[in-house]
Amino acid sequence: MKPSFIYKTFNMRHFSVILVLCLSLSMVQAQQTSFVNPFIGTSDDHGQTDPSATIPFGMIKPGPETMPRGNGGYDYQAQQLKGFSQTRMSGVGCIGVGGNLLITPFVGTSCKPLKMDKASEVAVPGYYSITLDNQLKVEITTGRTAAIYRFTYPSTEAAGIKIDFKHSYGKHIAEEHNIVGNNAVRGFVRSACTCDLGSYKFYYYIEKDKSACKPEDNDSELLWKFQTEPNEQIILKIGLSSVSAEEAEANLKQECSDLSFEQVRAKARANWENLLGHIQVETSDEDLKTSFYTRLYHACQTPFTINDYSGSYRGSDGKVYKGQQLPYYHGWSIWDTYRTKYPLLSIVCPTEYKQMISSLAGLYKQGKPRSATKTEPFLTTRTEHSIITILDALQKGMFDGSLDELLPLMLKEAEDISNDSPDKALERGYDFWGVSELAGKIGNKELKKEFSLRSKDYRPIWLQKFKNIGPTSDIMHGDGLYEGTIWQYRWFVPHDFDWVISTLGSKKKVLNELDYFFENNLFNMGNQPDIHVPFLYYYLEEPWKTQKLVRQILLEPTTNYYGTHEKWEKPYIGKIFTTTPRGYLKEMDDDAGTMSSWFVLSSIGLFPVCPGVPYYWISAPVFDAVTLHPTSQQEFKIHVNRPDAECIYIQKAVLNGKTLNRSWLSYEEIMQGGDLTLELGKSPNKRWGNNTDFVKSLFKK
Repeated sequence: MKPSFIYKTFNMRHFSVILVLCLSLSMVQAQQTSFVNPFIGTSDDHGQTDPSATIPFGMIKPGPETMPRGNGGYDYQAQQLKGFSQTRMSGVGCIGVGGNLLITPFVGTSCKPLKMDKASEVAVPGYYSITLDNQLKVEITTGRTAAIYRFTYPSTEAAGIKIDFKHSYGKHIAEEHNIVGNNAVRGFVRSACTCDLGSYKFYYYIEKDKSACKPEDNDSELLWKFQTEPNEQIILKIGLSSVSAEEAEANLKQECSDLSFEQVRAKARANWENLLGHIQVETSDEDLKTSFYTRLYHACQTPFTINDYSGSYRGSDGKVYKGQQLPYYHGWSIWDTYRTKYPLLSIVCPTEYKQMISSLAGLYKQGKPRSATKTEPFLTTRTEHSIITILDALQKGMFDGSLDELLPLMLKEAEDISNDSPDKALERGYDFWGVSELAGKIGNKELKKEFSLRSKDYRPIWLQKFKNIGPTSDIMHGDGLYEGTIWQYRWFVPHDFDWVISTLGSKKKVLNELDYFFENNLFNMGNQPDIHVPFLYYYLEEPWKTQKLVRQILLEPTTNYYGTHEKWEKPYIGKIFTTTPRGYLKEMDDDAGTMSSWFVLSSIGLFPVCPGVPYYWISAPVFDAVTLHPTSQQEFKIHVNRPDAECIYIQKAVLNGKTLNRSWLSYEEIMQGGDLTLELGKSPNKRWGNNTDFVKSLFKK
């Protein structure tokens, strides 16, 4: 479904005037939100996304809970509903995180599962609706901390709403609720974080506009019962807070009290339109456009903005912080997202990105561990490689905190990084390199030298486990690896790849092994450890191989043998990214937008060389043109001259009127705006982009 209307960002007090203007604009301008399909990736184990109503980086995510369910509470193939929960984190592992405050409207009995009329189901940015077999229609829209439900009931003497305060994807730990009159309830819930590591606690306030008898309070369930007229609509509102139930009520009033359901829905749509409009892609292929904008939509679900409108928020140390003017972000999955998502957000929404980095740095002052604490203020997963994430931001001029204050806390974290498996040794080396670079930024030469040496501690392990490929190199979790094979992890030293090349003997030797890796389908696009590997051909002076390979991964059927946990006996042969509910490779979690971000970056032809170094490889976009609007003042446009569809190789690049022979752009070059023109041809131009001398200097700055 592709709605034809559009809403722009507007002031709440001038809603009606702006709405008229926006409706007029919709007549002449196609909008990005009409190309978002939230059902992509919601079927079975093919992405673990969800169709919940949300705004960009919003705290509350109200959506359906199906039977059976996916990690985000929903499976597109399911026919039955348990109800609608208010929290979730898109595409993360184990059994997901969230699923709190399950609300179930009912006709007749409150115990009977709800059967869905799948033909009636609608999900667009900021809105979800479904009609049930009992003629009850549910509609949901949302703000940042508060949501509105609109239930349309049939005529009945036995209608009602049930709230389950114990419902959670992970372990339920505690809840407390206090009834306020006959039409409201407030309290808190506490549940385990992802994989039951750590826990979070947040507060809520719920109210409805329908008068009812005194609610029934049964242990951790609340029942409101009432009679309804034909097509009677009942509004239920929910506010959340990390601080208190009083703040949750204040948040709800701030976002929903003076607006109708349709006005809140329009505002949510406007928020998405504003964000998605930061990248405009041109193509006649509407399916490709849908894939692109849906992936960008998925990338901008987290982290959550959890600060109250009063400016207060609770930190991961359990303490309340007040008087903060900037948004406070929470809900991390850094082990996944530092690779692609934050490099993407740094060019798509730099203002929000800078605030995210500030919030991430704040975790160190709160005693940040590698995983979740027992006093998290909201849903979260893990924060390994925050060092690299903050270094990347610093290199881009997007971190203005005190590095002198932060670095000692990072050193404490670095000393605790595990080294008990080959993959962790490689990852620790990368983080130690990050510490060395940060130490250099504050002029601490001794610390820089120390961690530069320690960043090479992985080398003996690499020589022992990864240099010589043998019959056990293709075993998932072999040698204690986390998620991958020796083949897939051996390339994960982005800060020290020149050493790998010299150790294997020559670029030609590495090229042969990399060719073998891809030709024999040893690559796994379904998980993070090797998703950068298609771009390593740039280091090896044959960038045209990346250009062909990446296009195949993005658009064409490929042979895939790997899931997250095992190598399949029979491969899946088909497209990795589709626009169906099975929108990702089997067992391929989107992991808080990591894989979606890979798609977005690769499809526009800009991929991060190595997070921590502020450069992006230039590949061939799959679009006719790409326009980035990182700020209202700047525009960076990529023009693609492709004579026909078979022209996939870069022949020539021109940046701001000057021939560009190198194959990368700096973050600064992108953000200051300009024009990049790429001439494409059917055969590789083996003279373009194959000079890698400058790459070495990137790591010396």
